[in-house]
Amino acid sequence: MSIQFKPISHSWVAENANPIGVVQFIGGALYGTLPTFSYRYFLRSLFEAGYTIIAVPFQFGLNHGEIAKGLLDERDRIRQALGYPETLKHFWVGHSLGCKYIALLEAYSGQAIAQGKKSIINEPSLLIAPDISDTKDAVPIPGLAPLLDSWGIGVRPTKKETQDLIGNSGLFNLTALISFDKDTIAGTKDEPIDKSDVAWFINELEYKRNKPLLRKEIPGGHREPIGIMLGDSLVDTNPFDGILESIEKRQLEPLAIQFLAELAQRLTPEPTTLLAFA
Repeated sequence: MSIQFKPISHSWVAENANPIGVVQFIGGALYGTLPTFSYRYFLRSLFEAGYTIIAVPFQFGLNHGEIAKGLLDERDRIRQALGYPETLKHFWVGHSLGCKYIALLEAYSGQAIAQGKKSIINEPSLLIAPDISDTKDAVPIPGLAPLLDSWGIGVRPTKKETQDLIGNSGLFNLTALISFDKDTIAGTKDEPIDKSDVAWFINELEYKRNKPLLRKEIPGGHREPIGIMLGDSLVDTNPFDGILESIEKRQLEPLAIQFLAELAQRLTPEPTTLLAFA
């Protein structure tokens, strides 16, 4: 099945004729600016599984909170353009720094609901190699990051502030996480939580919510979701794994589809219980 993207609002959309749900995808910095190219095989796999795909180009900026909230407006604009009912399941899938934006939306949802504002309540999230970047990651110039932070114009919320927001939230019950055993950016499940964002998420979400975290670590590096299809193989962005990777041996796409299906089963149809399950 071929996948064709068309521009709607600020995103690229592949509309499924009979969607079982909508996946709004946000990738990492650099590669995420061209998601329909960099992540094409991954997105095509989700499309072939029955999802309409909204590929949001990565937006650079230091105010990560505002960038995250802008994703809600994008969701609503595209939903209206496609004429989809709000009852159609909506999923958030992120890779790398894109996961931070999704996690912030989830963390903000409790307060948003109390204030009668839009949120991602009852919309499951799949975090792939989540990276909670700080100013030093966004501005990799020696000495500049501490200066920006001291002036109050660095990344907001910071990594510590983001972790506090997540930790103080009673949500994240509709969350799944996929990590990679050779990830030197987001880290792995077995590293100390102060060295690995993956390990921190697992420690925070595994048993502290109403629903256990769906998670699995599979072979690969941080850029495993990225690859250009060439015949029956993908051109791997990690040359140490070999230039070509057989599609038949890939674990990521089947696992992502499995996790989305399991998250969908956790959804509650009762509007009065949405807060407890989002």
